Amino acid sequence: MTCDRMHPALIPLPPLLLLGTIWGATPAFVKHLGAIGWPPLLIATSAGVVSTLILFAVCRMRGIVVPATPAHLRHYAVSGLFGLALANLVGFTALQHVPAGFFSLLVPLSPMLTVLGAAMLGLERATRRRMLGTALGLAGVLLAMSPGAALPDPRVLPWALLAALTPVCYAASNLLAVRLAPRGAPPLALATGTLAAGTVQVAVFAALLGQLHLPPIDGLAISAAQGAVTALAFMIYFRSLGAHGGVVTSQTGYVVTLTGLAWGWALFGERPGWLTIPAAMLVFAGLALVTLPARKP
Repeated sequence: MTCDRMHPALIPLPPLLLLGTIWGATPAFVKHLGAIGWPPLLIATSAGVVSTLILFAVCRMRGIVVPATPAHLRHYAVSGLFGLALANLVGFTALQHVPAGFFSLLVPLSPMLTVLGAAMLGLERATRRRMLGTALGLAGVLLAMSPGAALPDPRVLPWALLAALTPVCYAASNLLAVRLAPRGAPPLALATGTLAAGTVQVAVFAALLGQLHLPPIDGLAISAAQGAVTALAFMIYFRSLGAHGGVVTSQTGYVVTLTGLAWGWALFGERPGWLTIPAAMLVFAGLALVTLPARKP
């Protein structure tokens, strides 16, 4: 069935499945490189450089200029700090200790916390349905941290709590990006500038923590692949935002959780406990209540 004949409700499905599969594989890249001796922030810096170069090349081929006015630079710096630098600092560090499958359960918290933060700032209406959805999502993550769920060893709980700061950083980036986004700039240009600024900030953090050095030859191909798929994910994400809106695009969280668990099982032999199933169901229910539009009477 071609896209021309596909049911309208199914048209966003292929790109969202691809996007969720890519993002679900990110923890697998990080854990693999970490296992062969790459420091967390070197992983983030290397992938960021590759992704930035690819997006700049795409912008050039399409004749898109990445603006460098003070307003644009402020947007890049703030969005890159929270959406890339700080998120990678806590996320990639925690992934050296927690399962990739558990990390994927945290991803849907980002849209939930974004909506909750928007309500607190007066940008969105805090409905009971959304508050209930956020509570269910948080309950799912707490259940995933309990014995018999996605964390095999209670001793890694502090690292799990550190990993939980990752969707907080993403939510802060979403809210600040909306506040600071200059009007009229192409989404791909904003994505490229944000990725470039975030990569520079990650490199600064890496240098301060002694993690910035020439990457080992072992793993260069994996790091390049991570950067390439990250660039592809950015392009799919912003294209989906423009074509289908934020609500539809946010449903990628379902796919990321499932593919993240699948990647963890296939590549690292992770065997989550039986409580992972109800934990994932709570996260899915919360995501649906927060992001899906209410039924019209």
